[in-house]
Amino acid sequence: MKRWLFSAAFVVVLVFAFGMAYLALYRDVAKERCQELGLPFPTVMAHRGASYLAPEETEWAYRLARAAGADFLEADVQRSKDGVLFVLHDDTLERTTNVKTVFPGREKEPVSTFFWEELSRLDAGSWWNQRHPERAKQEFANARLLRVEELVDLALESNPPTGIYLETKSPEHFPDIETDLVKLLSRRGYGAPSRRPELRGKLVFQSFSADSLRKFATLTKDIPRIYLLDEDMVQKQGFGRLLSIAKEVGHGIGPVGYFAYPWHTHRAHAQGLVVHAWTLNQGWQLRLLRFFGIDGAFTDRSELAVPLWGRGKTQSQDELWQKALASRKDTDYSAKKP
Repeated sequence: MKRWLFSAAFVVVLVFAFGMAYLALYRDVAKERCQELGLPFPTVMAHRGASYLAPEETEWAYRLARAAGADFLEADVQRSKDGVLFVLHDDTLERTTNVKTVFPGREKEPVSTFFWEELSRLDAGSWWNQRHPERAKQEFANARLLRVEELVDLALESNPPTGIYLETKSPEHFPDIETDLVKLLSRRGYGAPSRRPELRGKLVFQSFSADSLRKFATLTKDIPRIYLLDEDMVQKQGFGRLLSIAKEVGHGIGPVGYFAYPWHTHRAHAQGLVVHAWTLNQGWQLRLLRFFGIDGAFTDRSELAVPLWGRGKTQSQDELWQKALASRKDTDYSAKKP
């Protein structure tokens, strides 16, 4: 009996050791593919900015993410009633603005029903101070929603420029938003390597909509496109089917962390796809899934991910805040007009 137990234990240890060796050997298998696309490796995407430290998708969140050394400023793109592209995650303004006070009775209306002049009047920062008093800043009060044009300004202020990683949010509500977005970005030099070579690899499109990614493919083939995957999609369509779609419409997948295990990342890499998982905010998550082979992560904690993955030094929250303040200078995005 003891001999049997010893043999079984030996087999388990041997299999575990081989498994760990296999993961270590193939963890960076997609590094070359990332380099072909111009993407840093491993890639740190500041999910809605440094949204652990500041109100999401505001100027301050992006300035802090930039200070932390994030590779990309991640944002959700929507469109106002009068055609202005701006960044916001939710389909309504209720959670992250004071819309209920400024426009009573309209808090549950889709963002597409608001003109930009109306949106620009909203406070997108005070809610965060109330919810996170331990990280509140007086500067966050009255933070404004950002136009995509302003996000580009923030990205291009850096030297070298910080990347932008843009999601078409509910694109079915915004017909042809892909064309609008590509036109705006083209005016700023994205997708024009001969004119702005420093912007190669500084723009990625992402979406849960395969149709939206197909439209981007017809408009600008050289910009990387990532097909986002959630748990519901995997359960309904199957992981293999989604990989086939991802290969057709783009260059990689963005799976929820539950589906970023090695047997999934290996299948994606075998199809020539990069894997950017979301949303990883704990040190153990970032370590484990990087060991499992992901090529990048969306995170609210870019200040944690950057040093943990060896992409930059550890900085205190105060150091980051002082950098964000210094970078702002006299820029006032709330006063700009489209």
